Amino acid sequence: MPAVRRIDSKLGTTMSAAPRQQPGSACEECRKRKLRCDRAKPQCGTCADAGVPCEVSTQRLTRGPKRGDLKALRSRIVALERRLSIDHTTVPECLLMGGDGEMPTLDDMPAHNSGSDGELTQLSSPREKRMSWDGGLPPLTPAPTLSGTPYFKFPPSPPSPPRRTVIHGLMRADLDQLYFDRVHPNVPIFNQSRYFVRSQQLAEVGGPNHQLCLQYAMWTLAMAMSSQFESFRDALYNETRQMLESLDSDNDMGVTHIEEAQAWLLITYYEFARSNYRRGWRSAGRTFRLIQQLRLHEIDSPESRTEGEDPVVMEERRRTFWVAYSLDRLISMKNRSPLTLIEEVIRTRLPSPELAFQGGHPIEECFLSEAIASSDHSLLSPLAECAILVTICGRALSHCHVLMVERTYGSASLDFWPRHEWLDGVLTKRLETLSASYPVMPAVADPMLLFAFMMAQTTTIYLCRIMEALDMANQRNTAVVKYQQRAVRAAREIASLTKAHERMGYIKAHIFLPLAVSLGASRFMSEHTRSINEFEVVIPDNFNTIQSEHDHGFDAELFSCMDALQKMQTFNNLANEHLRMLETQDFSTCYR
Repeated sequence: MPAVRRIDSKLGTTMSAAPRQQPGSACEECRKRKLRCDRAKPQCGTCADAGVPCEVSTQRLTRGPKRGDLKALRSRIVALERRLSIDHTTVPECLLMGGDGEMPTLDDMPAHNSGSDGELTQLSSPREKRMSWDGGLPPLTPAPTLSGTPYFKFPPSPPSPPRRTVIHGLMRADLDQLYFDRVHPNVPIFNQSRYFVRSQQLAEVGGPNHQLCLQYAMWTLAMAMSSQFESFRDALYNETRQMLESLDSDNDMGVTHIEEAQAWLLITYYEFARSNYRRGWRSAGRTFRLIQQLRLHEIDSPESRTEGEDPVVMEERRRTFWVAYSLDRLISMKNRSPLTLIEEVIRTRLPSPELAFQGGHPIEECFLSEAIASSDHSLLSPLAECAILVTICGRALSHCHVLMVERTYGSASLDFWPRHEWLDGVLTKRLETLSASYPVMPAVADPMLLFAFMMAQTTTIYLCRIMEALDMANQRNTAVVKYQQRAVRAAREIASLTKAHERMGYIKAHIFLPLAVSLGASRFMSEHTRSINEFEVVIPDNFNTIQSEHDHGFDAELFSCMDALQKMQTFNNLANEHLRMLETQDFSTCYR
């Protein structure tokens, strides 16, 4: 490079000592040849060696877009999106905003086929439809104002759909397995073999919107039970919920599909566990209305039966109803709110045993009222046992509501005691039947069955609370004391079952398990406070000794419940909520 050598000889310095850039502007010839200009006057060394005129331009073109160009471009893109939304035409997001700033052609779009596990398959969105461009789009140029500044005025429209989540074949297989390992035991709706057939058909040829919504909802709830897909969870949930809400905008408003109700049911469970309670409660109400609209409460009525109907499909519908029915009772117990799905109008049989259902030959069970009234120790499915026990819980809840209404009106009902004793007798008989049909140790293998045992103990505590509320002025009444003692035994049983559940892992627990655990812990704290107050009055001299012995009896059970809630709060918001409620109680009174 002669220019560089000339600079070195002239300056008498090495290249490392020369400044990286000299003051002034480089000439046009050096810029064109991408050489370092020595800025010599009247002619630089490069131009002198080349024998060309040395010209220096002082006017430079501005880099980048002009002021306001990007804002106008963004406005045009938003206008296009909104206009497409108004025309009821949905375009994949990649057509509106390509990743590299370019708009791909139709040949570049990925085909919606299921590849092997190693291939990335982009799932088809249920809102994708054939695009129609009838009528064209009006020009999106800005309208001038009096001041000369352009502005845009667009009609209101819904936001653009979110970017579709890419789930490849191996992820789909993992999520399916995760669902049936951790979700299905507590939400046993689907026949596993039938599900995989439907899933394969969806992956190969696509399917109706409601089936895709159900597929997404299953994967969303499966992601809630694992840390492996934590980064995908929120995006998939938001997309699934928007897909479900978009079903209401379809023209076919007169038809409700069972898949839509099932998808909302799964999303409701997800929101209770991972989102927030109020949103889950609202989604539950939507689910219950869909259940009523589908008339799942009368599947086995004579007028609803049709010849040749697939028994597995009917059983999936039954199980959908009973899972929603149980959820209604659990929500009402937590909120002390009225029930939505009324027991008296149910004409749907209890769910079949799990093995018969998964084998493709479900067995017709009895009706709910028959099972409650029967003394037979026949083996029912865990879901059926849970439905029976939450029914008794719901009756106790209604019993409490009637009591509060009667006290508000100032009229004491003569039916309270017969009703209360009847509920107590039904609960005692059902608990004996459950214990005879399922020993406690085998129950540990099934989280739904273990949850049913805990709900029986929870109802005992709830009946005690009703008694305490009825006789607030005389807590030492013989009947009240008897129920308080039974409630303590029930709380101890809840603590024992909670420890047993830890061996299988709390990640497999029912989402509403924190409700039962917190009721047991709350009973320990209430009983401790009540006992301390009685000891202070009756035997003040030996109070410290008796209190120490009494504390030792409750510490282990209480802290096992608290420890379980602390472990579950990392993946279950209900556990976090119940833990905060317990921690706000006056521990200084319970443990001084």
